[in-house]
Amino acid sequence: MNDQHDWKEEAASLIKGALHDPLTVGLLKRSNLTKTQFETILVDQLGSEIANKALTREEMTRLRQTRAKISRGAFNRTLKQARTNVSGAVHTILLLGYGGLLESPSLAPLVEASERLRIQMSQLRTLAADDPPEYSKLVEQLLVDIERAFDALHGRERDT
Repeated sequence: MNDQHDWKEEAASLIKGALHDPLTVGLLKRSNLTKTQFETILVDQLGSEIANKALTREEMTRLRQTRAKISRGAFNRTLKQARTNVSGAVHTILLLGYGGLLESPSLAPLVEASERLRIQMSQLRTLAADDPPEYSKLVEQLLVDIERAFDALHGRERDT
C-alpha cells in the first residue's frame, strides 16, 4: 500500500510540475490543446512510465490534477479530443511540408525558434534548479521569440 502511495505522489508531482512549468504554460496558451487535454494526453502517454507500471484508466483518472473525481468516460472523451487535435496539428505540418511551405522564408523564424528551444532545453532544466529568476527570464525571451516568429508568419511585422 505504501509503495502504491509513493508512485502516485511521485507521478502527480511530476505531472503538476510539467503543467506549472512556465514554458509549458506559455506554449500551451498558444497551442490548439486545452490544459485539460494536454494533462490527459500527458497522463495517458507518460503515466505508466512515471509510475513504473501499467496503469488502468481508473488510476489515470486519479492522476489528473482536478479536485473532483472524473469518470473513465470523461477521461476517455477528453483523451479522444486531445488526440484529434494533435493529429490535426501533425497533419497540418505534414501538409505544409508536402506543399513545400516548410521551406518558406516566412516559416524560417518558427523553425529557428523551434531549433533554439530544442537545443536549449538541457540548459533550461539545469538553470531552473540553479537560478530560477534567470530561468524565468530566459523562458520569457523564448516565448517572445516564438511570438515574433508567429507574428512574422501572419505578416503582422511585414505588413506594418
